[in-house]
Amino acid sequence: MYRIAVLAKQDEAGKDYAEQIARFGQGKGLFPQIESYSNQEQFFEDVRKAAPTNAVIALPGVAGLNAVEHLRSICPACGIIWCSDLDFSLQAFRLRVEYFILEPVSAESFQQGLNVWFANRGFHSNGAMTRITQNETMVNDRRRT
Repeated sequence: MYRIAVLAKQDEAGKDYAEQIARFGQGKGLFPQIESYSNQEQFFEDVRKAAPTNAVIALPGVAGLNAVEHLRSICPACGIIWCSDLDFSLQAFRLRVEYFILEPVSAESFQQGLNVWFANRGFHSNGAMTRITQNETMVNDRRRT
């Protein structure tokens, strides 16, 4: 099963990301299991039990950096979209984050991140999965709207 975990500082933000992911997945004919968290301890406890396919980390400042570093250490194959209020684009590259978004996060930039996720994971609009041999890419969106 395709499983996505969302870790955000506030429940409302996590639910918003989860809804965007669900709409995007439905448009691709995919219906992933999406879990939203605002508690880091619970998030990492669940990740240790069952690693997600992908994760969205939307935490401010160093809390986001620490969460991404910890997630990468316990789940090296997990695809990550990282949303931050600070420019951690170099750290995102070093941590093999698939998509980094500097806040404010627009619907368009998040959608672009989802496109990168699904392209890197080999999902197509018919729901089929193929093996991708290219290196994972990270795009840094610095646009402010």
